[in-house]
Amino acid sequence: MKQSAKITIAAILVIGVFSISILTVPAFAEWDKFNYPQIQGTVPVSSGDDFEQKNGIALSVAMAVGENSVSDGKAMYAKLSDVNGFLVHKVILITEDHGYYKVLVDAGNGEALYVSDMIKKDYSHKKHSGEKHNDKMKNYFKGMSDEQIAEKKIQFKEMGEAYKSLSIQDRAAMIIHFMQMKLQWDTMSEDEKMQKKTDMKQMFKEYLPLTLEEKKQKLHEYIQSLN
Repeated sequence: MKQSAKITIAAILVIGVFSISILTVPAFAEWDKFNYPQIQGTVPVSSGDDFEQKNGIALSVAMAVGENSVSDGKAMYAKLSDVNGFLVHKVILITEDHGYYKVLVDAGNGEALYVSDMIKKDYSHKKHSGEKHNDKMKNYFKGMSDEQIAEKKIQFKEMGEAYKSLSIQDRAAMIIHFMQMKLQWDTMSEDEKMQKKTDMKQMFKEYLPLTLEEKKQKLHEYIQSLN
């Protein structure tokens, strides 16, 4: 497969699995706004340090530590961060009843330094909550009937289920590839980005109607192609 095609397919899958549910938006929107308590890690860092070079724990391991730290959460995303001057993996875990946890995993010894209580908030009363996201969804659903909108929401949910069905190792591989893809995206010209967006919309249109099992298979096959 050509590299340009791989980037496009990766973008389609990532857009699907990281944007499938409005319910997860608050968790990511508050990703860097969360007030963590003082922690004592084993890997001190400062501004300008190469986090990857100092990291001693694989992303998949950090995600597994996160899942082992709570009773009902699945690790959906993680990234290296500086918290109180120490290098940690921030892991976000989503629950079946639409709550979420945040776990800080030491990037040196892999210990869970902090586990939040389950966070479950009602954002419906906040006028501007998710406003940008909601506008995008309204534009996406524009012109569709109620039945078509309901069907699309089911398809988005299935993309999330397909992602959740992956092993921790595969989810970690997808996250890492997403980061690499984002770096490539940032170096593209505006014309290249526009072409990619056009390609992505078309492929996304073809991917959504697949059955849940077909979505799982396509996602699994793509992860395997990265190895």
